[in-house]
Amino acid sequence: MSSGTNTDKSGFARRHFLKLSGTAGAVTLAGCSSEPSAEGGGNVSTLTGGEGSVSTDSGGSAASDEQSLTIPSRFIPAETQWNPYAPSNYAEVAGKMVFDPFLRYNQKTEELIPYVLRDWQKDGKTLTMSIREGQTWHNGDPVTAEDFVTKFTIDKGFGYEITNYIDSVEAVDESTITYTLKKDYGEKTILVVVAGKWMNTPASKYGEFAERFRNASSEEEKQAVQGDVQDYQPSEPLGCGPCEYRSANQQVLTLTKYEDHPDAGQIAFPVYELEYFASSQQKWAAMKNGRNIDIVDGFTPIRIVKTFPDYVREYKVPTYNGYGLGFNHDDEDFGKRNVRRAIAYVVNRQRMAELADPLKTAVTKPVGLGSFITDTWKENLGGDVKMYDSYTDTEKAAALLRKEGYSKTGGQWHKPSGEQLTLSIPSPSGWSDVTSFTTTLAQMLSDFGIEAENRAVENTTFFGQYWGTSNFKVIPWFWNNSGKTKPFFSLSWILTSNTVMSNLNYGEQPKAPPVGEPNGEVSPVNVRETLRNLSTTSDEAEAQEYVRELAWVVNQNLPMLPLIEKIHPSFWNGRDWNIPPADTDKKFVDWCSYWFPRIGAVSPVQQQ
Repeated sequence: MSSGTNTDKSGFARRHFLKLSGTAGAVTLAGCSSEPSAEGGGNVSTLTGGEGSVSTDSGGSAASDEQSLTIPSRFIPAETQWNPYAPSNYAEVAGKMVFDPFLRYNQKTEELIPYVLRDWQKDGKTLTMSIREGQTWHNGDPVTAEDFVTKFTIDKGFGYEITNYIDSVEAVDESTITYTLKKDYGEKTILVVVAGKWMNTPASKYGEFAERFRNASSEEEKQAVQGDVQDYQPSEPLGCGPCEYRSANQQVLTLTKYEDHPDAGQIAFPVYELEYFASSQQKWAAMKNGRNIDIVDGFTPIRIVKTFPDYVREYKVPTYNGYGLGFNHDDEDFGKRNVRRAIAYVVNRQRMAELADPLKTAVTKPVGLGSFITDTWKENLGGDVKMYDSYTDTEKAAALLRKEGYSKTGGQWHKPSGEQLTLSIPSPSGWSDVTSFTTTLAQMLSDFGIEAENRAVENTTFFGQYWGTSNFKVIPWFWNNSGKTKPFFSLSWILTSNTVMSNLNYGEQPKAPPVGEPNGEVSPVNVRETLRNLSTTSDEAEAQEYVRELAWVVNQNLPMLPLIEKIHPSFWNGRDWNIPPADTDKKFVDWCSYWFPRIGAVSPVQQQ
C-alpha cells in the first residue's frame, strides 16, 4: 500500500480533540454510491466512484476524550433501532458488541468456541447446554434460561431457519436449557446451527411477544404478533455483551465497556464507536488520510486499497459464496439438464474472475461446497476431484444442444421449433458487480450464438416481477446463501432450500447419472435422504461419501451454476493499534471488527 498519503502521526490526539469539540462534524466528498447490505445479508454490492475528500474542520466523534476503537456506520446513529426482528435500521454492527453470540465457529480450524452457552451434552435428539457463569444483562439482571426460551419462541413464530432443526426448548433451571432436536443430528452439525444465534431478546422486553406466539391459535393471530414484534423498535438496547450503549447522535453511536461482562478484562480500550459515513467514498478517504476511523469492513476497490498507508493491514476471509446463475427449471429450455450443462460449458468462469477485482475467484468446478480461494472444496471431497466436470469446452456445449434438437444457423442457435434461442437476463441495477458479471456472461453467450442481454432493472422490479414470480429463464443469484461453511449446509441450500425449490422450481428428486459415470443413464436421486444421512452420521468417512454423492448431483444436474467466490476484506489501522498478523487464524471467526476486540487481540499502541 502507498505510504505517500497524508497521514496523521498523532491520530489519537486528533480524534480526542474532535470528541472534545462536542460537534457532530459535517463530512463532504465528491462521488456517490450505494451502501452495502449488513453483513450476512447475502447481497453482493460493488461500490464505485470518486475517492473523495474529508473535511475535518468541524470534527467527527462527539463522545469523550477516552480512547476508542472507531468503525464506520451506514446508518445515522440517532435513527438506528435495536430490535433484530424489525425490518429496517437495525443496529447490526453495534449489536455485535452490545449482545453476545451463543457460540462461535472458526470456519478454517472448524473449532467451536463456547460463549454464552457452554458445557453442552448431546444425547440422541436432546441437546443440553449451560449458560456461562457471570453472564448478565446491562441492568445487572442475570441472563437466564427463560431468555433462551423467549428467543426460540419468537424465532419459531417467524419461521426462522433454526426451527428447521429444533422442535422446542425448555428451561431446566435458571442456567440450563434443553433443546429437543428434529433428528438425531451429528453434534457438530447442530452446534454450528446454534452458533449462528445471538442473545439479543431479554425476556423482560420480549417475553410478552413469546407468550402471545405460544397462545396464537390461528395464522391470522400469529401474523398479528409478527407485526407487533416488528413495530417494536427501541432506541436504546438492553444488552448482555462486552459493550453497553451510552449515546447516539446524528454522527456517532458510542458504546462503553461493560465492566461486569465475563470478558471485560480482555478489552483493552474503554470506548467502541460507530461513526456515520454517508458513502463508502467517505470512509475510504478517512482511512486513506488516517482520520476518524480504525476499521473499514467490506468491499473496497483495488484502486482505493493502493492509496491506503502502509500501516493499514488487510485481513482476507473467503465467503464460501458468490455470484451464480439460477435456472428456471419450469422453463421449456432450461428445464432440460443438457441445456443447463451447455450453458455451463459456454461460460468462462476464469475469464469472468480475471475481469473483476482481486477479491473474486473463479469456481473451479461447480460442486456447491467449500471455498475455491483456500481449496477447502477439494478437502471436502477427500482430494479426489477428477470425476467432477469442470465445464470448459464450448464444443461439448454445442453437442449437448444438438442432442436436445437445437440447431445453429447463421451463427445463431435455434430451438427445436425453429425459434431463435435468446435470453434477457434481469439483474438488480443497484448491485454493481452483479450487473457487471451479468453483462460479461451475456456477452459470452452471445459470442457462442445465444443472443443474450443484461436487463438491469430497479430492485423493486427485480424482486416483484422476476425473482418473486419465477418470470425468467435464467437469473443471477448467490450459490450458498446458507450463511454457513460446512458442506451439509451449502449442499442443503443449493439442493433443497426454499429459494432453489420455489424461486427456481427445482424438483424434489433431480436426475443424475451414477456417481463417477458422467455418460451413464440418468435416474432420480433422493437427495433429501442423503442429506439426512449426512446430518446424522458421526462417521467421518461415511460423511465424506455422502458429500461426494451430493456434490455429484450438483455438478451433473446443476440446480444453479456457481461461477464466482468472493473474499470479505477487513482493513485495520495498525499505526494506533496492536493487531494480529494478516495470516492469523483468528480472522476466520465472523467478523474481525467485533471478534478481535472480544478476545483481547486488539490493544492501543502506546504513543511516545
